[in-house]
Amino acid sequence: MQGADPRRVANMLGGLTVAVGDLVAAGSREAALVALASHPSATIAHLSGALGRSHSATVRLVDGLARDGLVERRSGRDGRSIALVLSPRGSRAATEVRAARALVLEALVATLDEHDVERLSEILERLLEATATDAGSRWRICRLCEESRCEDGRECPVDRAAPR
Repeated sequence: MQGADPRRVANMLGGLTVAVGDLVAAGSREAALVALASHPSATIAHLSGALGRSHSATVRLVDGLARDGLVERRSGRDGRSIALVLSPRGSRAATEVRAARALVLEALVATLDEHDVERLSEILERLLEATATDAGSRWRICRLCEESRCEDGRECPVDRAAPR
């Protein structure tokens, strides 16, 4: 049997990321809600880093979320900063985004047998570690994650590998 061509594997991985991204279909609004659910009282700067957007684009996004009654601005820790807090409606929306994402991803994993799930878990940990290139990686990479699932007795691979 001939070995796998790394270029073909990379190309298939790229196709899979597009397909999964399309299935999950979480835009900036959804990602912002989930990120704020995971990190209550985050600032615009933190959220901007998580979303990979400019400060001004993040301000406009938060303005829209606030207008829609999903996010509230409150005084931050030092009195100069603004903390972003989900409203009850925003919390429900974040929960719905996470549930829809989980449904899609769990259905994909369910197509694999137990041995393949174990192998995929090991591979995903290594690939996620490789993506953790800076201290902000945790916010960007895990912005849609359901953290309790990933950290169930183990450290998140992104947290483990991200420079402090």
